[in-house]
Amino acid sequence: MDALKPGAHVKGRTVAEMGSGNTPVDLITITKGNESFLMMANTKHPVAKVDYKNIAAFEGTLTEPVKGTAGVNFTATPMINVMQLDKLDNNQVLLLQKKPNGDVDLWTANDTVL
Repeated sequence: MDALKPGAHVKGRTVAEMGSGNTPVDLITITKGNESFLMMANTKHPVAKVDYKNIAAFEGTLTEPVKGTAGVNFTATPMINVMQLDKLDNNQVLLLQKKPNGDVDLWTANDTVL
């Protein structure tokens, strides 16, 4: 990050495909012990949990369409239909979740669920 300069050209690379038709809606970072994880809520699949070490260690790049998932490994959490996700504190996240009947619930999840 220190090498980034204002106005400089930056090139990224695709390191993960987390499922077809998947659009991210929220990203947060959580820490469990000494490990940091990216949590991604999206429009089609359960909230994904990715270890930052796996992102840093991934040397490839995804340049061709894939079926299913590919690239950096991730864990699908049991949290589905999450519309918004935010960090409440070091041990909890706040979720806005649409239920099958159309209701929307606001609730917290602790780090044992994550």
